[in-house]
Amino acid sequence: MRDKSIAALAFGLFLLTTATLFLRPAELFTWMAEWPLYELLILSTFALAFQSFTGHFRWFMLARQPVTLCVVGIFLAIALSHLQYIYIGGVLDSGTLFLKTLIYYGLLVTTVNSPSRMKTFLLTVAVCASTMVTLCVLDFYEVYDFEFIQHLDDIDGVTDEEEVIFVRRMRGTGIFQDPNDMAMVICMTGIICTYFLTDIKASKIRLLWLIPMAILFIGLLSTKSRGGLMACGIAGLTLLSVRFGGRVAMGAALIGVCILPVIAGRQAEIDLEEGGTGHERVTLWQEGFEELKSPAILFGTGQGSYPDIAGLVAHNSFVHSYVELGLFGGTMFFGCFFFIGMQLYRMGRLPEPLMSDELLRMRPFICAMAAGWCTSIFSLSRCYVVPTYLLIGICATYLNLVWIHTESGTPLVIWNRGHAIRLAFASGTAFSCLYVFTAIMAR
Repeated sequence: MRDKSIAALAFGLFLLTTATLFLRPAELFTWMAEWPLYELLILSTFALAFQSFTGHFRWFMLARQPVTLCVVGIFLAIALSHLQYIYIGGVLDSGTLFLKTLIYYGLLVTTVNSPSRMKTFLLTVAVCASTMVTLCVLDFYEVYDFEFIQHLDDIDGVTDEEEVIFVRRMRGTGIFQDPNDMAMVICMTGIICTYFLTDIKASKIRLLWLIPMAILFIGLLSTKSRGGLMACGIAGLTLLSVRFGGRVAMGAALIGVCILPVIAGRQAEIDLEEGGTGHERVTLWQEGFEELKSPAILFGTGQGSYPDIAGLVAHNSFVHSYVELGLFGGTMFFGCFFFIGMQLYRMGRLPEPLMSDELLRMRPFICAMAAGWCTSIFSLSRCYVVPTYLLIGICATYLNLVWIHTESGTPLVIWNRGHAIRLAFASGTAFSCLYVFTAIMAR
């Protein structure tokens, strides 16, 4: 009974920890500005869940969840990226920062250990993220002025008279102040809201989820994020495809292509021609790849070095990780999503029934979240931050619960030589495709 009480308390504290990622108490209440609330909550959760936490990082469990193995591999890759240059300060600084992210990921897969807790965790994310977006929308449209929210006036080209064109873009709070980050979170939150809206076992009160979904849509358009709009499109098509089949998804895609230019305007324009935003980002990728034509190709140029190479980050998490962490670290980052995709695919072909209807219903939404996030980070450098590992953690936790809730209790994927070879081949293919695409489009 005592162990159950401690586990319940740890889960409750972890929900509060997650809530502070979206709703920053220090920003909402100035008198709390000096309180290290996030640190206190996560350390308290870590202390209560320590024994179970360490169990997930023993080889027995790492082999049964390769996603966690890849996350640990990223931590090792960060250290190696600096150790090869005998830069001990970089090892300590970069390692400490990512260790905090690793702890959050570990607590997610540790404390969210049942379908009911998974649903509660998703509810917490949806409510907190929707509340944050609502505050930002109210501020953006000047319904109410929140001093801690500052929006962005971004350059959007030049007129024929050589006058600079500015576009106002909505920002979030705390770690979501980049409009593209905000759009990425809106995409994930919208999928979770749809999951609760379509819960036929719930009462008609579930229709209230239409309210935050409408606000999220307004928020997405207000970010003016092309990558965010594309991520939502891919996520929506993935959801429809997994739940209803490819024909329904194709029909929705055709409708979307027709109406998006009318609704989204600027956001629906993807320009890879010279001088456009897309071309500028491809140029950044090229500069990073050029740096890898050296012994750095194995362990990278060092975590945090991309701005020194190209002046800015890569604006592509996969390119960014390959350059800074080399083929080893880039493969570990790619592997997180590779093994998520592999396990979700195998789940659809389970030879035995899943002993949880809720987990089965959840699958299309998990697929959609993973697809949307992958699309988002293709135009953002977010290899090391907590939100990315929140998404990876949600997927890993879900997949752990799936194999636990089968009669045989057999993991969907077990790390072995064969899977190591598959990962190496898939990562090498992805790296080569990115390199060739960059070489062609950067001309």
